[in-house]
Amino acid sequence: MASNCYIKSVTLDPTVTSTVTANSRILSFEAFVTTSGSDLPSAFEISLWWSPQDLDWVASPFKLVTSDIPFSAVSRNDDRLYHFALQFVPPLSSKCVKFSAKYRLNLSSDWVWCQDFGTFGRVILHRPSATAVFPPLGALFTESSENLEGDEMMSEVVDSRVWKVTGIASARKQESTFLGKPADMHRYMALVRIQGSWLGPRHGSNAFTVDRPALMVLFQREDGYSVCVLPLSNMKSLVTTYMHSDEGKIVLDIDNACSEHKTYSVFVGISRDPYKAVQSALYSLRSFIQSYHGALIQDAEPEGPVESTVATTLVQPLVQKEDSQPVSGTWYEDWMDMFGFCTWNSMGIEVSHDKIMAALHDLDKSGIHVGLVIIDDGWQVTNQDRQIMRFEANERFPKGLKYTVDTIKQTFPYIRHVAVWHALLGYWGGVSPDGDLAKNYKLTKGKLYNQETYIISEKDVGRYYNDFYKFLANSGITVVKADVQMHIYDMEGDKIVGTYVYKAYQNAIKLSSTRYFYRRMTYCMSMSAQYFYYSLLQTTSPKPALRNSDDFFPNIPSSHHWHIFCNAMNAVLTSLLHAVPDWDMFMTNLKPYSPLHAAARCVSGGPVYITDAIGLHDMDLISQVQAETIRGTSVSLRPSRFAVPLDPYFALSQRRLLWLRNFIGGTGGFGILAAFNVHEDETVTFVEPVKLSMVPGMVAGAEYVLYSYKTSATTEFQGQVSGSDADRDTLMVTKIANSDWDVFTAAPLATVQTGQRRAIKIGALGMLGHISGAAAIERQRVTVPKKGRAILDVDLKVLGVLGVYISDFGVTVEASTKLLITIQGTVIPLDTISSAGNVLKIDVAKAWKDLNLNSRWSNEILLRIYIT
Repeated sequence: MASNCYIKSVTLDPTVTSTVTANSRILSFEAFVTTSGSDLPSAFEISLWWSPQDLDWVASPFKLVTSDIPFSAVSRNDDRLYHFALQFVPPLSSKCVKFSAKYRLNLSSDWVWCQDFGTFGRVILHRPSATAVFPPLGALFTESSENLEGDEMMSEVVDSRVWKVTGIASARKQESTFLGKPADMHRYMALVRIQGSWLGPRHGSNAFTVDRPALMVLFQREDGYSVCVLPLSNMKSLVTTYMHSDEGKIVLDIDNACSEHKTYSVFVGISRDPYKAVQSALYSLRSFIQSYHGALIQDAEPEGPVESTVATTLVQPLVQKEDSQPVSGTWYEDWMDMFGFCTWNSMGIEVSHDKIMAALHDLDKSGIHVGLVIIDDGWQVTNQDRQIMRFEANERFPKGLKYTVDTIKQTFPYIRHVAVWHALLGYWGGVSPDGDLAKNYKLTKGKLYNQETYIISEKDVGRYYNDFYKFLANSGITVVKADVQMHIYDMEGDKIVGTYVYKAYQNAIKLSSTRYFYRRMTYCMSMSAQYFYYSLLQTTSPKPALRNSDDFFPNIPSSHHWHIFCNAMNAVLTSLLHAVPDWDMFMTNLKPYSPLHAAARCVSGGPVYITDAIGLHDMDLISQVQAETIRGTSVSLRPSRFAVPLDPYFALSQRRLLWLRNFIGGTGGFGILAAFNVHEDETVTFVEPVKLSMVPGMVAGAEYVLYSYKTSATTEFQGQVSGSDADRDTLMVTKIANSDWDVFTAAPLATVQTGQRRAIKIGALGMLGHISGAAAIERQRVTVPKKGRAILDVDLKVLGVLGVYISDFGVTVEASTKLLITIQGTVIPLDTISSAGNVLKIDVAKAWKDLNLNSRWSNEILLRIYIT
């Protein structure tokens, strides 16, 4: 039996392709072996091969761990999991340890490497001290140009340092200078310009090289420090700076469009945490910009009351002595919370009034109640040269744009917002010199991709956008999507290049979108330094949305994994801007990619909207993405922050899972971990651990439960105590096949005493069956009014099935625990309550309907659970 054992996977943690920093001299490694249902032979061996400071390699055998560990296998079959562990202390003189691993079934079998021979990981040995010793700026780069000067700035981020590097750019000239070769670089990631309008990641090791102009470079040194290089493209002086590579060196490309010499700046941040390195550079860049007499452009006063943004807060469910009544409240529904529908991939350029109404009737008939409708490209009046003629909609909207919007909202009252698409320059080819717009606004002639192109002049563009957005607002439009924004920087002509026409266009859309739409706007094809550091950095207005990657391409199979990966890596920078990253629309009927897209959108923190064709809906998937409020609107449950990759140095070609992390609520809220198998090899399945050190936002010493969305596996754990080695704590092991995913939620728990003094842990998990279900919880609190009794209050945003974790649930219910559950103060019917394992399930939607409850003035659902 043993000789027939089939080993399906052997995973090392840390992985053989990773680089990690150890905070302890005791190094800990784990190995996870899965077999196809058969027992592992007793003679099975697995050894770590490691080398300190490139010295002789040492073999250290792993030992089998007999204690159980939750195995959350999305594609499980009858797999068996075996857990091995190893600890050792390398020589004190070691600053780095290289490692790999190999295994064999028995003494007569051949050794098998866990990865290809010659592939190894790296552990950087960090000796923590009271005062961090950062390498100086001069030690970060070699072969730098002599015309650069560096000055240290005060970093706004703890455990980091930042420098401003400056030089002089010649008047009306494009030139390059060497920032230098990254010293002692181990690996890097860069965000480069793709097709001018978009950013995308590039990863590598040893020698720095990129194939496109880079906006940001982040590299990890051999000593464990990460260094972020962030050039400033200064709109005020029209100096644009990007980076490229030359024989491993970072080269600064400076374009000075002014008629006089100007100073250009590059910000360099360093920290052991790569994200702190990026933050230190970006925040210093922002402070530098704000030193120009505050914000660079004037803020407009909206014509009407501004909708205040109410931040989601979650009170940590600590046990309190006094009794308290649940507080009735309201949660603020932002336009980006609305579950949306976009016409682009479903209708394309031939969008019309009739097609929109047919699609919305189809959605309504299917039970899909979208709250946001986006009328994409195709509604405007244009000529054969792709130039816009006038404001009003074309002949496919025979009664005008306002009629279509009014019809949508009257027919489907739950639709709260209707948005329209437009190009920054009017249309793809600009403005027609023979149309109605040319009679009312002065035009400027230039060239776009060698084609003669007319655009609204710098002097008239403010008035143009004021009139255009006023027309849209009077037509019932409440959101705009401004696309093709980088075309203004691709224009050529003496009246455009070297002038402030770029700034005039950015000012115009920012001021008018604030005035008429309270900044409800999506910036599209604008992933550039010119927009990031001018319109999307200042914090004096509501946040718009920012398209975070190139388009969703449903008919290109190779694009789907890249789309998830690209959005994740771009968020390393975009998540820090004053904008909400928008991961774009998706279709729900493209197996196996649609669930992957849906999960990514739900954990991203950005808007979620679909572009399904009529009748082509995956209703099961849609039910996991949208949720109904008690006021009949459909929303997506957005986390409080924006998802970023756990490891920004993760390359798409690496044989491991892509991990994203996010958070919901405030202190004591919910940590979110999402795992995606986006490897290029469609046959590969990964088995990887979920470790305490991976979970974001945990409070030291607080109690939590980790919950797998796909498998419902749970495990309790405690937030990392300061100074402990969290890398040793594996909470769960997950197995995920190619193009599959899982989302893990870390939910806070409170410990209470039942009537017979039995201690139990309790806490809400969120709406089960919703990918980001924890975001349905507005607040929760546990109170203890008297001995042997506890109350859990949960305020919910939406209807659905609420999951509540109760430790040792089966035993406590049978032995002593009694539950009484009320909704809006009314006891819920018994048939709305069920359980599975330690999870109590409360069908809030059914209870609401059966009890014939109404929302009154509040839009929250008040649930109270009495425990005795």
